[in-house]
Amino acid sequence: MQMCPNCDKVYDSTEYSRCPYCSGELENKSGESYYKNCPNCGGIMYWDGCWECTNCSNEIDTDEDDNDGIIEH
Repeated sequence: MQMCPNCDKVYDSTEYSRCPYCSGELENKSGESYYKNCPNCGGIMYWDGCWECTNCSNEIDTDEDDNDGIIEH
């Protein structure tokens, strides 16, 4: 892994000869996403076809509209 001195993003130098973010090969994953509070552990759940907790991997099979708000990342 290598950190780009221009954008401070980390990338795999065995896969890319130059920073894939600065060159446009990879896009920054930034923006807004819906989130839901996990009823199991209190962690954050993100929508990916169903709600999945990033902490305990609990899944809830409801719509994306069943959210608790929007989070910026």
